[in-house]
Amino acid sequence: ILIAMYRFFPASIELRQQPFLWATDLSSYDAIVTWTTHIPLISDFYGNHVSLFTLLMAVSMIFSTKLNSSQMQGANAQMPGMKTMMYMMPVMMLFWFNKYSAGLSYYYFLSNLITVGQTIIIRRFVDDDAVLKKLNENKKKPKKKSKFQSRLEDMAKQRGYQDKKKK
Repeated sequence: ILIAMYRFFPASIELRQQPFLWATDLSSYDAIVTWTTHIPLISDFYGNHVSLFTLLMAVSMIFSTKLNSSQMQGANAQMPGMKTMMYMMPVMMLFWFNKYSAGLSYYYFLSNLITVGQTIIIRRFVDDDAVLKKLNENKKKPKKKSKFQSRLEDMAKQRGYQDKKKK
């Protein structure tokens, strides 16, 4: 889906010259600040403009990352590197998406806002302790074998195979 959106927004005839909020053309970038001077590294990687939809997308990604990283617990050896990458990704996408169409940045921005909204609503209405308690109770219950598994075990017993777990 992401690759399709990446290809769709710049090529869509319907979006050409279609204004939305401050963007004058959704098939091109929405420059709120532009400059003509070539600034060595900035102009090469970022471009000669600042796109507001791209800035909003990056800020919403950082907020979403911060909101969701509070859920991750545990002292995993990979966590420090993963946490750094989770915050570097919005910065990298800021550089990548600044030159792309405003429609694509707007799509990612809305997607991030919807994800943040869903996360907040789920956290408000779901009791984590009750869910964890229910999971632990279900772990203690004996697991019922499916009919297929029972038939396979019966066929194995008929052929003389023994269960390796019971040895």
